[in-house]
Amino acid sequence: MVWIIREIGIDSTGSLHVKSQLTTSDPSTYREKSSRGTIMQPLPPALLFLLLSCAGGVLAAGPADVPVLRVSVPHDAYPGYCITRLHYWGQAFSLLDNESSGLFAVLGDGLLMPTADLTHLADSPPLTLVVKEESQNGTREQMVVVHVVDRNRLVRFTQETYTGSVYENEPVGTVVEGLDRLFATSDPHHPMVYTFVSGNEEDAFSIVQPASNLSTALLIRTNRVLDREQQEIYDLVIRATDVEEANSADASVTIVVDNLNDNAPVPERTVYEFRIPEDLEMYSIVGNVSAYDADGDRPVYHLVSRHPVFAIIPKTGQILLIATPELKTYKLSIRTQDTAKPPRVSAPFSVYIEVFSEELLPEAEMDPSLETNEVLPVRQKRSVRPTKSYEYKETDGSKPGKVMFQLDKKHPQETYKMEGPVKWVEVDSSGDVKVKEPWDYEQLGKEKTIDFWVFVTGPNINGKSIFCFLKKKKGFDPLYRFCQKKTYVFRNFL
Repeated sequence: MVWIIREIGIDSTGSLHVKSQLTTSDPSTYREKSSRGTIMQPLPPALLFLLLSCAGGVLAAGPADVPVLRVSVPHDAYPGYCITRLHYWGQAFSLLDNESSGLFAVLGDGLLMPTADLTHLADSPPLTLVVKEESQNGTREQMVVVHVVDRNRLVRFTQETYTGSVYENEPVGTVVEGLDRLFATSDPHHPMVYTFVSGNEEDAFSIVQPASNLSTALLIRTNRVLDREQQEIYDLVIRATDVEEANSADASVTIVVDNLNDNAPVPERTVYEFRIPEDLEMYSIVGNVSAYDADGDRPVYHLVSRHPVFAIIPKTGQILLIATPELKTYKLSIRTQDTAKPPRVSAPFSVYIEVFSEELLPEAEMDPSLETNEVLPVRQKRSVRPTKSYEYKETDGSKPGKVMFQLDKKHPQETYKMEGPVKWVEVDSSGDVKVKEPWDYEQLGKEKTIDFWVFVTGPNINGKSIFCFLKKKKGFDPLYRFCQKKTYVFRNFL
């Protein structure tokens, strides 16, 4: 139905008073045409709400531009209580005299307030005020309809803030969960209308209006398929309005778009291989496995079955030696899962750990046909220094020449020399490891490590070597990790 309103007024009962002409495209409703001065029958509350606004809304009626503002005030409001504040742009305000004007006043800044006790007017028909606005551009009038409402029947939500959630990628019409207490209370016989005030980005949600306001929880549904990667949290403001009394209240609603855990972690390799000497110190780190999760969850690691020689740290994926190994190749089966609900588990992947002996044949007895590109160790039994780790921020390695750490000395006369040049670091004879070029994560290899060999010479040291690597991991802060071991030179150690 389309209403064409040229100029109207409103009386204290909510009936429309036609000042010029009012027509409707549907002759069966009300009257098709009314002459000046005719009083139409009262409109239904819902239609009146749409026409006249609610809780401070404004209706511009015809060329005279006389807006109607509907507001409510508690019955026990004290004189000076701020009912509403009219829009102020430099004009002067005054109230035209009528039967209700003596109970109210409007200040120069547009603040409308009571000047007398309103208790006796609770639940009475609404009062009509006419505000005169004077400016350099002329004079205009604004009608204000005031509902005096018993404070116990004012619209109020059960709480100020609410939090709900919905999974991403759910179909249109999915109900947001966790909002079982989202409703407002008022006069049970008055219709209640709920609207979004703010926060409903791209019309992501819609409100299912309850059939009654008898503590019936409000339903919020999705209007489109949501994507957590695009927007994770929606902060909404919802307004509940008692249509008959222009009485409203607001509540904040936070809706979290939950991650739909549809991806299992994927190991960075399908097969891992590590080599360790037979005399590796107990509880040393053998190697590290890693995985990534497309949903951004943190993977945890587990052995498919318990192993007598090796264990794995669930949070880091580091494999530890927990018993004396035999000279053979071990095969471990590992799986990783995420921490989301429901958890997703990867397919098992394999880890091979070769335990080698340090007692090798003399060079003269070696078969020349077995020559490889490996640099074989000298024939001398040596112990492995305990693994140590240091952590740095990536920016710590941005200044060339900066000393990051010093290699541990077993004798004050030990000297150090790198086996070959490395782009990122250099080692001086005293064992200082320095930044050679600023570290850049993107330029590191797949393993994201900076590894190098350092030869140690000194009293009672015959060609000992130290294998070092700096490892940078992505996390809350980009970090480089340093581990130092005394071992033998195997180019394919990792």
